[in-house]
Amino acid sequence: MCKTERISRNKKAKIVLIRHGMTQGNQEHRYVGTTDEELLPESVEELRGMQEFWQKQVSMNRRTVADSVHDEIEIVPGKITCDQHCQENGSKEQIVYVSPYLRAMQTADILFPDAGKVEIPELAECRFGEFEYMNYAELNGNPDYQRYIDSGGTTAFPGGETKAEFTDRVMRGFEKVFVDAESREGQKRLRCDVSLRIETAHTSLSDTIIIVAHGGTIMALMDQLSEPHKDYFDWQVKPGEGIAGWLEVTADGMQIVSYEKMKLPQGMKTVPDAMKNGA
Repeated sequence: MCKTERISRNKKAKIVLIRHGMTQGNQEHRYVGTTDEELLPESVEELRGMQEFWQKQVSMNRRTVADSVHDEIEIVPGKITCDQHCQENGSKEQIVYVSPYLRAMQTADILFPDAGKVEIPELAECRFGEFEYMNYAELNGNPDYQRYIDSGGTTAFPGGETKAEFTDRVMRGFEKVFVDAESREGQKRLRCDVSLRIETAHTSLSDTIIIVAHGGTIMALMDQLSEPHKDYFDWQVKPGEGIAGWLEVTADGMQIVSYEKMKLPQGMKTVPDAMKNGA
């Protein structure tokens, strides 16, 4: 569980983490960090085919405020729910939190074309420094690379970030995501029909938190938040795939529970596996 002092307590939200689609650098097994390259044309087409899959994962977990298992809300007979009210008044909008890099932006636009996008710079991929856009074959025999491998990936990339620095940055970005999502939830509730009579304090967000970012970003988040805990390198996902779970925020900190890796349906084509780190 990750401790934090900057956000509200006793909250729960569905969360979906999605890795962007395949790029040329990913296909060539390169460390793709700050290189701002676009998706491969074939990956764009495959993501379009995955749109329904991911939207279903999100929509099946979006609940009206009245459906929240942690809220006790009485609906006056004959009146509409909060979500219905917002929908009819044009004020309901799904939000996707996205890394600033083009490959993530493109993926978010393809999978969720009607959603609003909020850019979170801290969710960018690790800065690989001198290893940027190089692959294993090109780094073979490089003493700095060998030291990095021998350290189990904990030492800094020359001119880049350590895993700890990268993780700290990503977690700062994630706190921004949650604070923004919580604020939007509060604003939405204020716009709701007064026919909703709230009996207790709201503890659940009615919208799924969606993040579209990078392989490393997802690994860093899940290393810090997964419960039961799994290590950083256990959280590798393929381009276009991701993780779904429940984010819980209590007095003890933040954690993601009831998680699962969301793999593409059997028979759906995927591009070749990407490298472990490049994203």
